[in-house]
Amino acid sequence: MKDTTRSMRISLPALTAALALVLAAVPAAGDEIRDGRRFLEGGQLDRAYAAFEKAASQGKAEGQVGMGDVRLRQGRYDEALAAYRAAQQLDGALASAFYGEGEAYRRQDDCAKAVPLYRKATDLDRKYPVAQLALGRCLIELGKHGEATQALSGGLKWGPEWLPRFLVALGDAELARDSLRDAGVYYTRAREEAPNDPVPHAALGNFYVARGIPGLAVPEYQAAVDLDTSSVEFRHGLGQALFYDKRYSDALREFEWVVQRDPAYAPGLLSLGNLYYLSGPADPKRYQDARDPLARYVQLKPRDAKGWSLLGRTQYFLEEKDAAFESLNEAIELGEKSKETFTVMGRLQTERKEWDEAIAMFKKGDPEERDLLMMGQIYVIQGMPERAESLYVSILEADSTRRVAWFALNQLGKLKFRLKDYPGTVAVLERRNALDPNSGEAYYYIGLSYKEMKQYPEALAALRRAAGLEPDKADRQFWLGIMYAQLDSTRQAERAFARSVEFDSTSASAAVAYRQLGFYALLDKRYSEATRLLERSVELNESDVQAWVWLAQGYQNAGNRSKALDGYERALQLDPRQPDALKGKQTLAGGGR
Repeated sequence: MKDTTRSMRISLPALTAALALVLAAVPAAGDEIRDGRRFLEGGQLDRAYAAFEKAASQGKAEGQVGMGDVRLRQGRYDEALAAYRAAQQLDGALASAFYGEGEAYRRQDDCAKAVPLYRKATDLDRKYPVAQLALGRCLIELGKHGEATQALSGGLKWGPEWLPRFLVALGDAELARDSLRDAGVYYTRAREEAPNDPVPHAALGNFYVARGIPGLAVPEYQAAVDLDTSSVEFRHGLGQALFYDKRYSDALREFEWVVQRDPAYAPGLLSLGNLYYLSGPADPKRYQDARDPLARYVQLKPRDAKGWSLLGRTQYFLEEKDAAFESLNEAIELGEKSKETFTVMGRLQTERKEWDEAIAMFKKGDPEERDLLMMGQIYVIQGMPERAESLYVSILEADSTRRVAWFALNQLGKLKFRLKDYPGTVAVLERRNALDPNSGEAYYYIGLSYKEMKQYPEALAALRRAAGLEPDKADRQFWLGIMYAQLDSTRQAERAFARSVEFDSTSASAAVAYRQLGFYALLDKRYSEATRLLERSVELNESDVQAWVWLAQGYQNAGNRSKALDGYERALQLDPRQPDALKGKQTLAGGGR
């Protein structure tokens, strides 16, 4: 399985645990504030919001902050931002209002906007650990490792309660610049300083995942979960470690728990949707399971290209082609680079007959053999047979014994036929039949090629085989009839033409078949049947001179002079020198039958 999620950092566990400590220290501004904090910590978001809203209606800035915290937890970032800004208007010295606004931006992956707000919060409150941590982590995210280390180092002096968290953050700074040894030292020290704190265990778990040894990450994350059974971040980290360790059923349980516990926790939604998506080839019903969490994820993270890509690919396999096109287009515009995204987009654009765009997407992707066949067909449509042939040959060179190679040989043979390379057509398709002698299409084009080369016995043998293998295809019967007619095998030709119009009674080929059938009936003096068949022929093709002549002869022999004259007139309108029409008209004009 391939993982399409971004690597997880330890920032959310640290910030969430730290936030819980800070919230308890926020000065109470009445019972509503205390109740709101209690409800928020207990996950009763509606009751928390109601309590904070009541406090805000009394002009309390802390109430606005609380409202923002609830909306932040729910992923309703615009509302959260509005609440924090309202709190700043009420109290410009309230550090938590600036911290909250910074958090709303950080959770939308906009650390550039978050950093000055975190700095404002820490300027207003010189000992504001959770804001200091957030500042350091955003600086890491922005690649400002030196500034991050400087910001985080100050937290090492804030006592044993905060020491492990700042050690973990410093480890993250080292990990971000690939200093694995120093990162490991910080994480190990954090665990030693606070063995019963879940954050260092989770940090070590993340460290082991980053080093590609998820087997060691699992027990560290399990320890973090055991120490804090309510944390969605730690549970998600455990799920990720299990996923990387290829323990997919266990990972699925953890991701499902996370999403059930916090439906607005974006990383959990992405991981759950991703795992369901990756299970789709083995169990297509999983694509249906993947769609909802991925759709909710892109609502929370509308600027995440990978989320849109996963959603679009899921929609594609659910046959929701228009929705898939829109989602994948959004992913590409946001900078998605995964080859699978481009490959699926190429398939969609092929179905939409956007040929140039489809080829461009396939070239950026990792096309499978079926996609290469599509590309070959597009090249044929675009009049570039050399490119098509090159693709088909590449498939054959990879392994000419598989079914996809048989299809490629069929396509290559038809391409050569269109190019009027009839010997080449025969050679390619006989090679195809040597691998699998049951392709009616291959025998059909072999027969047509021999016909063009005037090798009629070989043509007849191949077309008989094609009609035998695919007896319900009108064109197989039609061309078999043509060959029998060319070889003067009247009864066999009549049977073949009759079969062909059973399956196709409206095409140009059908017009010829009805004409021939009418002619055979005319020869047998079945005049009523002959005129019926020939009427159908000229109905389908009014410009067939020979059909009009035979129709007129049928009416003449049946004693219907007026219709016979009409038939001859129609023939002469098309060809004024048609000898049989001239003779027939002259005979009727002289009073003969």
